[in-house]
Amino acid sequence: MAADKRKRNILIIDNTSRSRNLLKDSLRDHFMCFDVDTGEKGLKVVTEVGTRLSAVLINLVMSRVSAVTLLQEMNKQKLIPGLPVIVMLPAKAEEEEKQCYGLGAVDIIHKPYDPTSVVRHIRSAIDLAERLKKDSSGADPVSVLSRIIMQQSRDIERQKDNNNHIVDAICTIVELRHLESGFHMQRIREFTRILASLIMNNYPEYGITPDQIDIIVQAAAWHDIGKIVIPDAIIMKPGKLTADEFDVMKSHTTRGAEILENMLDKNDTRLFSICSDVARHHHEKYDGGGYPDKLSGDTISMPAQICGLADIYDALNSDRAYKSAVPPDRAFEMIVSGETGAFNPKLLNCFKMGRAELEGYAVRTRQEEKAQQEAG
Repeated sequence: MAADKRKRNILIIDNTSRSRNLLKDSLRDHFMCFDVDTGEKGLKVVTEVGTRLSAVLINLVMSRVSAVTLLQEMNKQKLIPGLPVIVMLPAKAEEEEKQCYGLGAVDIIHKPYDPTSVVRHIRSAIDLAERLKKDSSGADPVSVLSRIIMQQSRDIERQKDNNNHIVDAICTIVELRHLESGFHMQRIREFTRILASLIMNNYPEYGITPDQIDIIVQAAAWHDIGKIVIPDAIIMKPGKLTADEFDVMKSHTTRGAEILENMLDKNDTRLFSICSDVARHHHEKYDGGGYPDKLSGDTISMPAQICGLADIYDALNSDRAYKSAVPPDRAFEMIVSGETGAFNPKLLNCFKMGRAELEGYAVRTRQEEKAQQEAG
């Protein structure tokens, strides 16, 4: 096994030639890759040259030796300590995932996967192993690992703060370009939070969690980012748009998704998927009458449904270049009656339950917005 000293050595154990080649192609710029096509061969390599490996990546599909069996054998031979092992599994293989973690796997990559995320998973696993090795001389490994986890948790929190700063910066840009009021961004985030919390508490089948609500609220702030590329002549037109102009306006959904797909970290899969989905689909309608993809029912994600309703509710409550605001009670009636398009009945139930809180926040921030405008 000839090693390139400039790159870390990793072993790929993958019994599918196509998958093995794809992994090598995506990893060879970052690591020196060695590969075998069976668990037995992989065990032999680890036994013979494991000390020269920086990580092992296991992807065994319908194989005689499964990932779990291979990890069990590696444990018997005491090959796991100090060698990061990453296992690739289908997203719903919960029991196998638990077994792999219990047998010493440091990470699980869910399939289908993004090649760039595989690089990041491997680098993180190697970094963690090296930090453990460096910091554990004479120290309790549990306390060392605890310190590392605490540091990583702080890094995650800093990243969350950075994401919030980016959201705020985009809100400011939109406000300065007069595409929307800064209060619109403030209101739609709060309306989204109220509705998402009600969905979580009343309709658990949608799987909304408190952590996910935070991401949906961030997505709400990004939802109209595509309007950045729409000409002012269309955005600020005081009258009705022509058919061609409306087609341009509708493109803010797809353009917004494209912008976010280029801006966001694809490794943060939940933030990436929810934000780009909301940007693209917040104008879809439950009956299939929306755009751009004419989705219907629950093929529209619940985050996109929530942000879509929150957006329309605030639009009705706000002055725009082409219309005046309607009173909150009238806005409520228009949405419930279907004048503004079809919505999920469960979401409408939550809208009704949250009416007092939604209207109270709308009135309060409208007063603040008016006072700010009058103050110049």
